[in-house]
Amino acid sequence: MMKRIIWLISGLNRRMMKLLFALALIAYIASVWGTYTNMRSIQENGEMKIEQRIDEAVAPLREKIRDLEQSFSQKYPPVKFLSEKDRKRILITGGAGFVGSHLTDKLMMDGHEVTVVDNFFTGRKRNVEHWIGHENFELINHDVVEPLYIEGELENNWGRGYIVY
Repeated sequence: MMKRIIWLISGLNRRMMKLLFALALIAYIASVWGTYTNMRSIQENGEMKIEQRIDEAVAPLREKIRDLEQSFSQKYPPVKFLSEKDRKRILITGGAGFVGSHLTDKLMMDGHEVTVVDNFFTGRKRNVEHWIGHENFELINHDVVEPLYIEGELENNWGRGYIVY
């Protein structure tokens, strides 16, 4: 009889142990799930804060880009309109230098098609940058020591175009 009581108590203990183990497992799963969902909400809030900070940092930059784009709506100096037969195609070597850039300005304002070739050794791009994008202007970064092949035709002083050195 004593064996039966011990067996019954040990059976109850096993059941209790199983029940306690199951409760502990459920509590652990609930704790992990709560931590996971809490961390996920923290992460989502953090991502929203990061995105908000990025937007705050980028907004002034976008505004500056917009201002630059508006200022670059290329307002060229006034240019005469010449008919096709009066307009000359002119190549200026060293056209980004002091003298060349002033010659470029004069010829462009007179309505001619100007191609500037410069290696920018002493000349500066800023001297002719106000013409960049104009339909009658072309800027080529090239050293005239090397051969230069240009599409189209440039003639001598007696023909349609001029070559200025």
